[in-house]
Amino acid sequence: MTDREISQEDLDRLVDDASYLQDEAEAMQYVIDDVPYSKAPPEGRSIAEMLLLIDHAQLSYYRPIMEEAIDNPRPTHLENFTHFKENFEKDEEKLENVHKILKKIAKHRAGLVNAIKNISLIDWETVIYKDNQQIILFDFMQEMIRFERGILRDIADQVRIHNQDKKQQRDIEQRRAKRPDQHPTEN
Repeated sequence: MTDREISQEDLDRLVDDASYLQDEAEAMQYVIDDVPYSKAPPEGRSIAEMLLLIDHAQLSYYRPIMEEAIDNPRPTHLENFTHFKENFEKDEEKLENVHKILKKIAKHRAGLVNAIKNISLIDWETVIYKDNQQIILFDFMQEMIRFERGILRDIADQVRIHNQDKKQQRDIEQRRAKRPDQHPTEN
C-alpha cells in the first residue's frame, strides 16, 4: 500500500474529469460535420481515428484494468494487459460514421463514470504494478484522463487549423471579388 489517501474531493474531481469526455462527445455531435473529420494530417491521425482510439483505450485497457484491480484479490500487473496503442486497429468502416463513434464514446463513458462512482474511496488506493513500480488505481485512472485531454487538444488543434484555412480562403475570395477586372486592354 502507498501512503497516499484518496479523499472524497479527489474522487469528485476524477468523476468530473471523466464526465468531461462524455460532455465533449455529446457537444461534438453538433459541430463535427463542419470539419474534415476523416482527413488525416501528414503526420498523424484523423479526428475520427483519434476519437476511435479514445473509445478503444477506454474499453480495452483502462476499464478492464480498473475492474480487475477492484474485483481480483491478486495484484494487478499492467504487463498482463496489451496496451491499447499496441492493439488499436484503424477500422475504416467505423471511421465512416463519426456520429456513431461519438454516441458510443458518450455511452461508454456514462457506464465508466457510473462504475467509478460505485468504487469505495479505500479501493481507489489499490496498488497496481507498472514495470515493477507501484501506482495506485486512482493515479492510473488519472493517466487515462491526461491521455484523453491530450487527444482532445490535438482534435482542437486540427479544428482550429481547419477554421484558419477556411477563413484565409474566404479572405482571398473576398479580395478577388473586390478587384476590378484586370484584362489587358487592346489598342
